[in-house]
Amino acid sequence: MVDVNAVACEIIESSLKSLSSEFSYFAYPLGMLNLDIGEVENIAIVGDKALIAPLFAVESTATNGVKRVFSSILHVLMHCLFLHPYKKAKDNLRYDLACDITVGYILDDLGYPYGEKTDVEKRKTVYKLIIDKFGGVNDSTARAFCKHVSEKGLEVYSPLFKVCDHSNWVGREDLEEGEAVVSLPTPENEEENFEEVMEKWKNIAQNLLPQIGKLNPSLRRILSLTVDGGEDYKRFLKSFLRKRERIKTDEEEFDYISYYYGLKHYGNVPLIESLEYSNSRDYSDVVIAVDTSGSTDGEPIKRLLKEVFALIKSMETSTERYRIRIIQCDLQIQKEDVVHSLDEFAEIMKNYELKGGGGTDFRPVFDYLQSLKKKGEKIEGLIYFTDGKGVYPSSVPPFKTCFVILNENEEISVPHFAYKINIGV
Repeated sequence: MVDVNAVACEIIESSLKSLSSEFSYFAYPLGMLNLDIGEVENIAIVGDKALIAPLFAVESTATNGVKRVFSSILHVLMHCLFLHPYKKAKDNLRYDLACDITVGYILDDLGYPYGEKTDVEKRKTVYKLIIDKFGGVNDSTARAFCKHVSEKGLEVYSPLFKVCDHSNWVGREDLEEGEAVVSLPTPENEEENFEEVMEKWKNIAQNLLPQIGKLNPSLRRILSLTVDGGEDYKRFLKSFLRKRERIKTDEEEFDYISYYYGLKHYGNVPLIESLEYSNSRDYSDVVIAVDTSGSTDGEPIKRLLKEVFALIKSMETSTERYRIRIIQCDLQIQKEDVVHSLDEFAEIMKNYELKGGGGTDFRPVFDYLQSLKKKGEKIEGLIYFTDGKGVYPSSVPPFKTCFVILNENEEISVPHFAYKINIGV
């Protein structure tokens, strides 16, 4: 009698060797998949492992040839490299489809398509729709596309791209039993364990970039966005949080006797000057403007605001204090929040709503900040979260400016005096 498990293990070993030989830059990542047989639906990512059902491996090889197993292994590898299993989603069905579209795009291009030839042609039609509208296929553009896919569309598209089981991804639950599908991370440390695995794959993707080089521009582009996406604007923000000294007297070291002796006997000339030191920073010059036009989605904006404050929190010490202005604007300024502490920010975010929804005019924010400057406010930097489609000021403002464009594929031109960073949301 045939030992299915043993045969499946041989297929796995042979597949990993063949793929590592064909794609030398995948050799290490394939090893880090920890691929093994397991009780899953076809093939799946479970915690820090990839598991394949023995019967699926054997039957796929017998029916469609070993290349079908190759394609399945590469599929889950791409998910890991793009960090798909380790990110929570509000709409799992559309998130799953978007992830599968991104992976399918790469594998179809590599020559490892999944399914029938008619399925491949249908997938290419979807890729063309995304490219025509957004300029390219990646996680961000695929999510933007799937956001507007109807329920009927999900039923049509999902089977075309589905290869592996996503039920063990982070934040997924068994809706029938109400229990976590993955037992590897316990309920107490599930997110922590997933973060560790995600960090592992992020490092693998980072190290993979120089090896890919020009061999696969599409894969390199998506990996670059995975590794660096969202980091540039954080680094830029740090440049706004520049250290500005606040000088104050060191009361313990100050010699009052000598000081007053000099004032009395030498014509108001102190013998010893006050010892001064600086040990704190002031972030009162940080301004965050939010484009609340109808073309800007509210949820990504809220997430970005939270990330900004998390960054500031990570930099603070017991002696630091700051003040952040959060300005909402569409065609006019709709709201301003001035936040001095993380507690204030947390309170504001409980019921934070974006006000506006009209067109986009950036000038009211610039005019307002310049009026504050004239009144003596220390406005030195502005970060403007927007889709970039609006009326820009023509004159150079008296403070640094950066437009953070909420779509890495939009070719938006900003004024010559401003920085521009594109990020996916």
